[in-house]
Amino acid sequence: MKRVLFTVLAVVAVVLSVHAQGVIFVEDKSLSDVLAQAKNEGKLVFVDCYTEWCGPCKMMATKEFVKKEAGDYFNAKFVNFKIDMEKGEGPEVGKKYDVNAYPTFLILESNGDLRGRLLGAAGIDDFIKKVEAALKEEKGLPWYQKKFRSGERDPQFLSEYIKILGDNYMRDEVKNVSKTLLAGKTGAEIAADATLYNAFTTGEFLPNDDLFLNVYKERAIVLANQGEKAVKSLDSKWTRLGMRYMKFDGKEYKGFDPEGFEDYKKKMAEYGVPNVDAVEKEVLHSNAVYGKDYPTLYKYFLETIKEDPSKISDNEVIQDLGILRNGYKENKKAMKNVKKYIERRTAYLKSLPVPENERTFEYEGKRITLNGYFIEKYQEILNSINKK
Repeated sequence: MKRVLFTVLAVVAVVLSVHAQGVIFVEDKSLSDVLAQAKNEGKLVFVDCYTEWCGPCKMMATKEFVKKEAGDYFNAKFVNFKIDMEKGEGPEVGKKYDVNAYPTFLILESNGDLRGRLLGAAGIDDFIKKVEAALKEEKGLPWYQKKFRSGERDPQFLSEYIKILGDNYMRDEVKNVSKTLLAGKTGAEIAADATLYNAFTTGEFLPNDDLFLNVYKERAIVLANQGEKAVKSLDSKWTRLGMRYMKFDGKEYKGFDPEGFEDYKKKMAEYGVPNVDAVEKEVLHSNAVYGKDYPTLYKYFLETIKEDPSKISDNEVIQDLGILRNGYKENKKAMKNVKKYIERRTAYLKSLPVPENERTFEYEGKRITLNGYFIEKYQEILNSINKK
């Protein structure tokens, strides 16, 4: 009798566990296999586009998608597919659907067409509401995509589409649609018109594009019509493109192209970029970080500590000191200067008055201000250097 009762209870436990499970994700198939499975089952496909380093991705995976209500909803409606966007066919899928932010969630028809798209983490109840809204939306992203592909070129339509694409971080498609809207416009026309200039900025054009160069020639018109902030953003694009003279294989740093960068500096001078020296410093500083060029990084550190204390970026200094601590520790003179600076910097941060409504956050089990966080990070570096 006991054996029978035990068997019944075991069966009940299994049944309950099945019904209580969260979202069942397919991970060991290709997207084409998943689409075929969805077609056979008469379902849509829900794709979780994640990366290993993405905190919100992990939160959704470990706290939200494991809930019973998540499983009840997604398992009934979708074939659910998880894909690491940096491995296997992930990069290919990312390129096809223009995925550039994580987590991105795609809702696909069984033929691969986009039905809906969501970005970011949320509690499961709110997330399900967003999925439902995407499924019911009549004039959402898929509608705009189909209209554009069918030849719709009304300027108002294109402006609306560009905004939706920008909100979804779809960089390739944003650039494509922006070019369509701006086709035939002169740099001066774009620089003077708010709507056209907004499309230009959303398109994220860089100095390797003729459209950017045509607008940059009209920098004075941009200043007069779009303001100083717009001009600063325009100038910053030269720095962004300059970073591409660092060479990478995936995430692995492969070196720097000094000859190409020298030519690039000449191009900046040709177009009247006002801060060529600052661009060069920022690019070479980043190269020293990625290349672990400790002497150069130390040189930049010595220059930084001479600056106005109120204008120093603690984030950047802490990053540099962390790298120097790990790779330049044998240079006793350098470490002595680093320790002196940390002591001086933390004393300065502690002396600053705390604003009345200063925001705090939790770190290492206690609530601290942003400056408090920086003090903690500096102290960690100092402790590490002092440790024998």
